[in-house]
Amino acid sequence: MTSEQQSPTTPAIPPARTAPAPPPARTSAPARTSPAPAVPAARTAPAPARPERFTELLATVIHLLREVGYDRLTIDTVAARARVSKATIYRHWPGKPELVAAALHERHVDRRIPADTGSLRGDLLEMLRVTAAICTADSDLIQALTLAMRTAPELEKLIRHQVMPAGRVLSAAVIVRAAARGEIPPEAGERDLFHDLAPAMVMSRILSHGLPADDTFLTHLVDQVLLPVLRYRAG
Repeated sequence: MTSEQQSPTTPAIPPARTAPAPPPARTSAPARTSPAPAVPAARTAPAPARPERFTELLATVIHLLREVGYDRLTIDTVAARARVSKATIYRHWPGKPELVAAALHERHVDRRIPADTGSLRGDLLEMLRVTAAICTADSDLIQALTLAMRTAPELEKLIRHQVMPAGRVLSAAVIVRAAARGEIPPEAGERDLFHDLAPAMVMSRILSHGLPADDTFLTHLVDQVLLPVLRYRAG
């Protein structure tokens, strides 16, 4: 890994040191201008690491997880498929667990605040529709990673401490907004039961029972379970 990380910067070193040698004997201008080409070269070397390139790279990780699973996925394979150097990958992620966690975060955690429908009930339905769509599209991936987490403690730790909490921030935004409207008590946003219950019931419906999480099911879940939990006031 050390040799790979040095390779992108090596080509820029010779021009920066050798170019100034001839000019000083004549004028100072060439001595000052000759190093200029070497500086952009050194700075533009990490060009493949632009944000859009990262998106493609992390999408490649997801595709490979589907194809070969976590155990057989390697940094070499990811680099070859994504057409980036291993040095580029290691420059941003220490190893496979961190890379996989980043790919899952990119795919499953929406960076936008959930749409404001004007009511808590509407917001919950929209949030659950997104959760159901993810579980349906990625059921095989979720099941494979659930098994991988049992044998890869580093991956398990990253998913539990980075990916899952990021998703909780979004569900918290929905209920904090509802509390501001006066639809639920202010302390509802702090209830762990809600954050665990909502995705768990959707995942159980799809992954464990093999049934669709359609609007009929989601409406029952919101009306009969989630809203009563959020509106509950301790005596």
